[in-house]
Amino acid sequence: MTFTTDFSQVQEHAEFKEQPYEMIVFDVKEEPNKNGKKRIVIDFVVRNDVKQEKQNAHLWDEQYPLTDTGKYHNGILMGKAKALGIPEGKQYESFEAFLADFKGKTAKITVKLEEFNGKKNPKVRFVNPSDLPDCHHTWKEKAPVANTPNLEPDDLPF
Repeated sequence: MTFTTDFSQVQEHAEFKEQPYEMIVFDVKEEPNKNGKKRIVIDFVVRNDVKQEKQNAHLWDEQYPLTDTGKYHNGILMGKAKALGIPEGKQYESFEAFLADFKGKTAKITVKLEEFNGKKNPKVRFVNPSDLPDCHHTWKEKAPVANTPNLEPDDLPF
């Protein structure tokens, strides 16, 4: 059997630019990095219900605890929660429940490009309230399901 390459359906993907994007939170969790240091990771997705570049592209934001206290910078974390529309004074049973409340919330994310080893990498610079909070984003992938011990092959992204 022969096989022939066919690039007719290949789409070129533009790089992130230093500008604001309307995004939605796909997932958020507290997990260690490859060196075992804990962090919060927010998986933002560029909304596809707003005319803008990079629709459906993911951008991950990390927040590490302060070295001297081992706690997350409350001002930064609460700033993100406020921008995502979490109400002032809302109570949660756990920190995990607080983070889970971020999922599906929208924000206007300003991207900056940081150079590392000669490569420019997009990073979250500012998280502000969305200019378009009425969201009609259509997910291209299934939203993650928390604490699902019995995964089926169809649940996997590969």
